[in-house]
This record gives sequence, C-alpha cells and structure tokens, in this order.
Amino acid sequence: MKSKLAVLPLLFFLLVPFQGYCLPLIDAEIAVGGWLNSPKGFAGYKGDNLYLENDLGYDDETKLTARARIELPLILPNLTVMATNLNYEERSTMGRKFTFGGKNFEENKSFNSELKLDHYDFALSFSLPFLKLASLGTLQADLGVNLRLVDLDASITQGEIKESKSFTVPIPMGFAYLRLEPVSGIALEAEGRMISLGGNNVTSLIGRLRYNIFGPLFIAGGYRVEKFDIDEKDVRVDTKFKGPFFEGGFKF
Repeated sequence: MKSKLAVLPLLFFLLVPFQGYCLPLIDAEIAVGGWLNSPKGFAGYKGDNLYLENDLGYDDETKLTARARIELPLILPNLTVMATNLNYEERSTMGRKFTFGGKNFEENKSFNSELKLDHYDFALSFSLPFLKLASLGTLQADLGVNLRLVDLDASITQGEIKESKSFTVPIPMGFAYLRLEPVSGIALEAEGRMISLGGNNVTSLIGRLRYNIFGPLFIAGGYRVEKFDIDEKDVRVDTKFKGPFFEGGFKF
C-alpha cells in the first residue's frame, strides 16, 4: 500500500532553511514513530455491523505515524501537522451469513476484508498569553482548531463477490495542547482533539514523555487513543484504537 505519510518527512527539508533565517523567532520539530494499537468496535456498509476482532479477525498492529510542529511568535498561530496510518487487512471466516454493501456473503466461507482510516491533522493554535512567562518557561498551553481529513476505505471480497466503499471526509475539531518542562530536556506533553457534530463524534487523546538526548535529537514515548464514530454515505463506523507509541525526532 502506498502511504501518503511519505509527504511528512519533506517538512524536514523545508524547516531547516526556514529555521536558519528565523532562529530567534520560531521553534520547530519533526518526529516519526510507531504506534502499537488494539482495534475495537464495528464497521458496516448498507448491512450488518461487523466487529473488528470477532468477525473480521483484526489484531494488534504497529502503525506508522509522523508529525511536525512549528511555534511562531505570539501574534501568529502555532502549526501542528500529524499523519497516521491506520489500515487493517485480514482473511477470516464467519459462521453466519452477513450483508455488506447490500450484497449477501456466505457463512463458513473465507473472505478478505480491509478497513482503512488513515487520517491527517492540521491544527492552528495560540498559546495562552503570559502563561509561559509567568511559569518561567516551564508551562505552555495552546487552544485552537484542527482539521482532520479521514481517508476511509472499507471492502470485502469473497470469491466472485466483492463490494467496497471509499471516500475522504473532512472533520473540524477543537484542539488543545499542554507542555510541562520542569527541567531542561525532559517534558510532559498532552494533545487533545474532539468534535461532536451531526452523525460524527471523533476524539483523539495523546500523552507523551519526551527526552532530549543531545543537540536537536530527542526520543519520546506515550499512550494514544483514537475514537471514530462516523456515519457518512451509508458507512457506519464506531471504533476505538488505543495503545503505546514510541518516536524519535529533531527539534530546531
């Protein structure tokens, strides 16, 4: 599968010269890593709700993530960009008949399924004024908005029977960011994204512990939860993905 995540590392080459001209004004970082997540919930398309674990046989997998953050002066918004690969494919068998996309699939006969919820986040946020100054640089909090583009694809193939549905849905969300750096080089970070609008309820929670190794290089680890409750174009998705992650990156 070709992943759009390859676009994110290109930010590295853009940030380096930009940082060279704006060193006193901005902070920038880029990181890539892996997220070991457990899939829960169900998905359906013009038919039965199919459970990710029991019906489709999806199990824990490590998925690729990438992110970049640019902190600008107070009068300009900070930019946070994140891309997450969330694609599951499996061959399984069910002991009952089921319907997907209005087509009937047989029981006790193997089938291939795929569910893709790749998503791309673009957040603009402002730091709360004077908080960083009042805390002597140890505490920062941002509030803003986030646009999440969800690249959704669901398909099932059983012999000659095949049905699929794919589309991209934009989801506006609120965004909050918190960083506590009690000592230089060690920081606790939290990110939250959330929306409840119409038939869509999406929540993203990330907790991260970061350690600067030397120079611009840092490593980080934490825990992440992504909840999708999406009802669009006859596709119904109610899922949760959660688990630990690890990443490495550069801060300029």
